[in-house]
Formats: sequence, structure tokens, C-alpha cells
Amino acid sequence: MDGTDGSVTVLSARLQRPIRTIETDVTDPIRIAHANETLSLLDGVGRIQTVGLDTGPDISRCTHSTALVNPADFTVDADGRGYVLDRTDSEPVIRSFGGADDHHDERFPLTNDAFVAAAGPFVPTALSLVDDTLFVVGRLENGCQALFERDPESKSFHERYRLERPCRTLVARSLSSNGRLIYAATGPNGHGRLLRERRQHARHPRQDRALGTAFTRYDSGTDDTEWHRLALERAQTTASTQVRVRYVATNRPVPFDSGLDDLEIVPTDAIDALYELQITSVWDLASSDPAQLASTLSDYSRSDVQAWQDAATETLAAHADADWTTADSVAPDDILLRNAVGRYLFVVLELEGSPQSSPRVDSVTAFCPRQSYLRYLPELYQENDRSAAFLTQYLSVFESIFADIETEIEQISRYFDPHAVPSDALSWLEQWLALDPDDGWPEAARRELLSRAPELYKRRGTKAGLRSLLELYLRHAASSDVDDPASSTATTDGGDGTSTETLPDHRLFFLDGDDLDCIDRESVRRQYPLPTGPRSFAVFCGPFETAGERATVESIVTSEKPAHVGAAVVELDDGLRLDGATFLGLNSRLTTREFSLGATTLGEDTVLVD
Repeated sequence: MDGTDGSVTVLSARLQRPIRTIETDVTDPIRIAHANETLSLLDGVGRIQTVGLDTGPDISRCTHSTALVNPADFTVDADGRGYVLDRTDSEPVIRSFGGADDHHDERFPLTNDAFVAAAGPFVPTALSLVDDTLFVVGRLENGCQALFERDPESKSFHERYRLERPCRTLVARSLSSNGRLIYAATGPNGHGRLLRERRQHARHPRQDRALGTAFTRYDSGTDDTEWHRLALERAQTTASTQVRVRYVATNRPVPFDSGLDDLEIVPTDAIDALYELQITSVWDLASSDPAQLASTLSDYSRSDVQAWQDAATETLAAHADADWTTADSVAPDDILLRNAVGRYLFVVLELEGSPQSSPRVDSVTAFCPRQSYLRYLPELYQENDRSAAFLTQYLSVFESIFADIETEIEQISRYFDPHAVPSDALSWLEQWLALDPDDGWPEAARRELLSRAPELYKRRGTKAGLRSLLELYLRHAASSDVDDPASSTATTDGGDGTSTETLPDHRLFFLDGDDLDCIDRESVRRQYPLPTGPRSFAVFCGPFETAGERATVESIVTSEKPAHVGAAVVELDDGLRLDGATFLGLNSRLTTREFSLGATTLGEDTVLVD
């Protein structure tokens, strides 16, 4: 955008030169933004001009006068609504505009009191919007620049990243998966900073480690029940993960006397409303459904309710750490309970992991009442309390073993179901079908492989079979790092006249010698990375997130191809290189041809016909 006359120059990414100029009435332009084929321009006098572009020569314009005083930055959302960083009486304010209307609701405008984070107040200098989430760059009181994200639920800002230089422009873009990209233009010389959001397990706010707690309560239905043991079914864990178990038994439905008044974060009027809902204790609050509470307590948001429940959980965790019985092992599978007498058994699992891995417990089963094989021995062994106590504990070891065997027999059918088999028995079931996926396969992919094994074996050794197996692995490899496993897919050519769907992060294409028969020159044929030999093919796939992902693809190709056929894996990336692995429609595309006087090149995007 030209700062002198407000004209906008359109650049062709393919031709790398200007192809069009749009004249506007903008004076002293500050910022330009775009959404849905519409340009929005903000000038220094508080006007926002929208320019609608179409395929014809006409341009639709609409200019709105706003109540802006000293605008500094501007962005638009996917619906075309504008958001302006303005300064009124030297105080920053973020306004929202739909057309000429200054939008007022519970979110906007944001005034000076809203620009506060954990590190203190800050002065916003730039803003951007992605996925309905507002990002702001601001200057803290100590002079440091930082990137802040606003939580729409709590209506508060959270610091995400510290910048080394002042930021002039902030642009945020959403990826189809794996988080968001944020471009920050920093420094007076245009030094840029690219930030990519990656998700990892959260750290405990006070203990500075990846830690989570889960509480549950068992009800035997009878007072003074003597609880026997706990059986945990854990998924495969790593050396960096631990599971700690604490428990307590009581005849009361709460583990200890603690009312809502003990939680300072819960307002008094909210406590009264919770009492009306029969929520009278810390346990009741921690175990309630947050969505249902938020819908019932209309004066409070779900983030408020979540904050109350977090405080209640912290109170329970502190009490459990101090007063409950702790199991001896940090990776327990079977726990013999001690002094656990009461109608209710309260159990807390403390799950400790790392930013990349987390333990997983599939189920926790409590057994009661306490029974021992001692009851099958003569009364002589039961009369003496000391010897009876020893024999009870000694025999409980064998009883636990046989009880588990009996349970396994009753539930043996689940071991033959790919979707229900326990995680640690997956490899056992895979051996039945001669499947040997390596360590790079996600568990969800292994389960689908088991369920589709008969179908895949019928096509083993064919291009369609290899493609189906690669599709299966790549779909789960991409979805294992995103929140929504049902994210959008993209169609890819299998190389044999059929098309399939993969996640957009991966591309898949087959190339063999028959595809090159149309090439007469041997020097040109040698440019294609096919293995030597008359029967060979190449699998073009990618981009790969890790070296392990590529190694798994190579392992699949090696094991599934016919023994007499050579094969190679060639990685595809998003770059376009004339001498590299570039294929039209896979990692490159042709733009729509347009004719524009003064900007069209004959033979490039325009042809002459009779």
C-alpha cells in the first residue's frame, strides 16, 4: 500500500511482480487487512474503507467513518469484522467494528484495565486475530515486549512469548493442524520472528512439573466395610512417567470436613447458589459437571466454575498428600489396602509425566469386602489374632493372583476384540495375525490395523494394498498431534487410477517405470529417483514431522512390497524446486488464468485462439 496516495498494489506470487493497482480514497494509511476476497484499509483519520475484489474489472468500495481518535493497528476476522487498536487520552483501547457500528458487548471494547497479565500491566502495540482468538503484542512496565493471548472465557490475557525487539506488525495464521503460526515483524530494520504453536502436556502451576490428579469414590452400600484391594489396568508407560495411589475409607460421603467457605476463590453469592444445588462440600464441587454448573449458574462463566473446581481439587490433593494412605509402589498394578474400613473408599491417582509423554490408566477396580483363603483353613488357624493377621496377608497374595485369573477368564472375549484389548496385550494379539508394526505406530493405528488385517492381507503385495496400509499409518501419525481427530482430509492419487483421502499434512504418490514410458530421452528418465532394475517403483510421501516417521514409512514399504521388486521412499515437502520432487497437484498447483490489460503475459497466463 502506497503511503502517499493510498493505492494498493497487487503482486503475483508466481510472476514475482506487480499485476494490478487499486486506487482508493485512503489518506495517511495505517494498516491493510483482508478476509474473503475483501480488503479493509484503515487510515489515520479513523476511516475504514473496504474494497471488494471480483473477477471483473469493477471494484466495490464502501467507506465507514468511525469514532477512532489515534488508531495504531488494525485486523479483521473471517467474517470481515474489524478490530482496531486505538488510543484515547493516551490510554489504549481495542474496538470492534461491523460496518460503521462500534460494537459493544461483554467482550469489546477492551479498555486499559483489561491489559493485565501475570507479569503485570502492559501497553498493547500490535494485534492480530486467528480462530476467534485475539493476540496482542504489548510492552511491560520493565520495557520488555511480549506476545499475549486473550482467553475469551475468563476475559484475561496470558503471556505466550517474550520478544527481544519491539514489534511493529503482528500477523497470525491458522494451520489445518498442529497449532497456529504467528508472524511478528520486529525491529526497525524489518527483522522477522516466526512463532509456531505446538501443544504439550501442561505443567502444574505450583510444582513446576507435568502433574495431574484424578479422584474417584467407591460406595459399598454398607457401613464399616473392610476394603480388600485395588487393581489398576495401566497402558504402556515409559521411564519418565509415574503413577502414585493414595486412598482413605470412611462411613461419610465426603473424605473430610471442608465446606465451600474454605475456598477463598468462590464468591459468597456463588456459595449460596451452590448450596441450593445440594453442593455443600469441597468434594461435591470437585466432582460436579462443570458444563452443567455453568449452565445453571447464569451469572458465572464456565471458566469461573473451572477455577473453583481447580481450587477444590488442589484442596483435596493437599489433604490426600498429608492424611491419606500412600501405596508403596510408584507403578502399582495390585494394591493390598491397609486399614481401609468404611462404606466409602476415596482414591486419588497422581499421574506424573513429561511435556511429551503421560501415563494412562485404563481402569481402577476396587474389591470388597476383605476375604481371605484363611476362611478355608481349620478354625485353629483363625483363633489367634496375630497368626490370623499374618496368614491373611500371606494368603491374599495367592488370592489376588487367582482372583485375577478368574476375572480374565470371565472377560477373555475382550482380548479378541481389536478395539477392546488392553494396551499391553496388543502385541500378543498382533502375533496371532503375524503383524509386526514397529515402535513408530500409534496405538490407534495398531488397533485399526488389527481390525482391517483380513482385508489388507487379501491385497498384500499389490500397489492398492501398500497404499491402503500407508494411508492407515499416515492418518493416525498426523492426527496423534492434533486435538480433533476428525479434521479435514485431502484427496490424493494412488497412482493406479484410484483416489483416497489422507490428512492434509501428508501427500502420497506412486511412480513406477510404466509411468515413464512416454519419455524417450534416457537423460530425462534418469532425473526420476527410481531404483535400478526393470521392476521398481518409488513412493513419494511427506512432509515428515520426524525421522522416525520416515523410517516407519520405509519399513512398511520394505515389508509389504513383492520380494523381486525394488522400492524407494522419496520425501515430498512444501517447497517448489525445478530439480526436486515437485508434482503438479500434489505439492504445487497452477493458478486460475486471468486476463488483465497491462498485467498479462502472452504464453504465461494468456493464449491466442482463432
